[in-house]
Amino acid sequence: MGQGLNIDSAVSDVAKAVAMGIDAFALNVGQPDPDWSVDCVKRFFNAAQGTKLKIFFSLDLYATNDPERFRKMINDYLGHPNYYTVGPNNLPMLSHFSNGNGWTATSWNNFRESLKERTYFVPMFDQFPNYYTKPDAFWSSWSVPSAASSHLDASLMRRAYREGKAYMTGLSTFQYKHYKNDHWYRVGDTVMPEKMTQLLALSNTAGNRPDFIQIQSWNDAGEGHYIGHLRHESLLKEQLAYANQDEHPHDGWQPLFTSFINAWKSNAKDASQMQTPAGSRTFVVGAMWHREFLASSSCSGTDGKPLGGRAAWWQPHLQGEAAAGSQLPLCPVVKTGEQHVQVVDAAGVPIIESGKKTKGIAANPKGDLCTYNYRVAWLV
Repeated sequence: MGQGLNIDSAVSDVAKAVAMGIDAFALNVGQPDPDWSVDCVKRFFNAAQGTKLKIFFSLDLYATNDPERFRKMINDYLGHPNYYTVGPNNLPMLSHFSNGNGWTATSWNNFRESLKERTYFVPMFDQFPNYYTKPDAFWSSWSVPSAASSHLDASLMRRAYREGKAYMTGLSTFQYKHYKNDHWYRVGDTVMPEKMTQLLALSNTAGNRPDFIQIQSWNDAGEGHYIGHLRHESLLKEQLAYANQDEHPHDGWQPLFTSFINAWKSNAKDASQMQTPAGSRTFVVGAMWHREFLASSSCSGTDGKPLGGRAAWWQPHLQGEAAAGSQLPLCPVVKTGEQHVQVVDAAGVPIIESGKKTKGIAANPKGDLCTYNYRVAWLV
């Protein structure tokens, strides 16, 4: 979420991402034409300039389904020193979500060939014919190199590599949206640490691993799956009602992602090889997350539970890494009130006197929103 984001916030976000080991931001752009969007893109590139962080465009074709409208923006930044370049020919990466209205493989090939520079194309053809159901037919429709990306990691990754393509997968915490007429929940709970474990094991289970992992997301408050510090100046009132830094912080997940990133970059093949990041105060790092009310609540007096809410687990989740890579268990008991974490050794001696506290768990939601968003606290 970049609209209205000031330069100081952008600079701070860049610094935090670099400290975590993130290599690049996938800058999702839904409207490339308005002045506010042009200014936002410029602000992000200015914030990244001179740092290790790179940026590449991810065209949101669900919001604007004509790729031609993105042409000027792409050409303006392909040569920027902080534009992300990859591959044997060090080409600028270009990605997108969904597909242009009526666009075929030929349409995309013509578009790419007409850009100012060749690109390293890593699309997400969520609505493209045959993408999920007939991958052989999908690949045969392309006459020039491309790359695939989806959550069906093992099967689609193998198929992409057989075609000599790259593969990007996603890593998300969960998804929750409570905006306008949308109110739905896609199960999270322990999905994030489980996916980390599966990704590290792909070399063993699938014989290879993805070329890229895209964390979803840094600051998309509207979809709930942010891991960065939310900047309220860039959010709408309707989004702040269920996703804000005061009530629902998620940056407590960052130490877990840092541990995973370090393990991934060191070619670890098992989650047991995840360790505490350098500079940690103790040899244990982690996070605790929970919803703000009990499962027994009927959400009476609110706008009701979200679609998909029955899939939710109802216990606080505690996930961490010790120096030897051991994982901490789920919390077995849910009680109302303020929540915090204490970690002790085998003899009962505190390792961490008290983790950061959250605003707690109540019996029922407050106000008229039945929100399934998480409250996340740093372990240290």
